[in-house]
Amino acid sequence: MSSTEDNKATTRRFYESYSTGVQAAFDTSVSTELVNHSMGDAVGHGPWLQNDLAAEAALPDQRITVHEQIAEGDKVVSRWTLQGTNTAPFMGRPATGNTLTLDAIVIDVVRDGKIVEHTIVGDLGTFMAGFGS
Repeated sequence: MSSTEDNKATTRRFYESYSTGVQAAFDTSVSTELVNHSMGDAVGHGPWLQNDLAAEAALPDQRITVHEQIAEGDKVVSRWTLQGTNTAPFMGRPATGNTLTLDAIVIDVVRDGKIVEHTIVGDLGTFMAGFGS
């Protein structure tokens, strides 16, 4: 069983590594058995990874700054900000050149050094509006 400090380090490393590559972040920190409760119905590792790879292509300079974390047992709550410049198409929308920001609070469950559950609460509507209509 991992300590709460180990679990916080796992999630911090995952989010902060978005600036150097989403695929590598998933490979090192996310279980292939992951359940993501944030994309409508619960989805697995693959759909979340594909969505975030598409976002990475559209926001190649994206970075996540972790502001604070609280952990209890295998759950880690993180408050972070994602920011990036939209320089390529995303979900059928042309690049806007806009700098997009998403402030979020996430709850992750970590087991054996990997994120196995993920839930995000943030203003995804405003974030998506930054990609244009």
